[in-house]
Amino acid sequence: MLRYLTATELANGFANRYLLIAVQRSKLLPFGSALDQERLADIRDATRLALRFATQHRPISFDDDARERWIGAYSELTADRPGLAGAATARAEAHTVRLALTYALLDRSERICLEHLEAALAVWRYSAASAHWIFGDALGDPTADELWTAAKERPAGLTRTEVSELFSRNKKRREIERALSVLEDAGRLRRETRQAERGRSAEVWIPVPIPAA
Repeated sequence: MLRYLTATELANGFANRYLLIAVQRSKLLPFGSALDQERLADIRDATRLALRFATQHRPISFDDDARERWIGAYSELTADRPGLAGAATARAEAHTVRLALTYALLDRSERICLEHLEAALAVWRYSAASAHWIFGDALGDPTADELWTAAKERPAGLTRTEVSELFSRNKKRREIERALSVLEDAGRLRRETRQAERGRSAEVWIPVPIPAA
């Protein structure tokens, strides 16, 4: 994904239409595994009944407990988050409510109940964690990301001269200014003015710790 998914596809809302789920193989089964036919029949019958229930056209809304939980969760789900991971998870509330509806339909319930919403929120939290595992704290801006990688190793901050030297003085001043602004707007760097030698002042860019996802 990191290789083929572009920042444009993340920014224009293509990638966040999908739930990103990180998975790994739990066991090695050279000859496959035996599937219990009775259990398979139970799943098939339950799915058939759920599909039949879902084709009945009628509104399905939250029950009172789920409604209160949804109100409490909504602000967190709709909060703006910077970077590629933020762009990949920008439809959190839409995914969550669709998952909750799916769980309700599987239960053939006339309402989205609290257990359906809690299950949906759990799936969403795992999906969001998967996105952060994939994209980390990258912003999708090569200059800004390179600068941020260096700044994280310098908790005391970088002076403007050190920023310029980071790019071997091969970046134009305008490009560096733009990258610093991107990082400042994203809450990654903060600007501070310090007194230097001979009474001069120096501009220092200090990394801001990112809260855990």
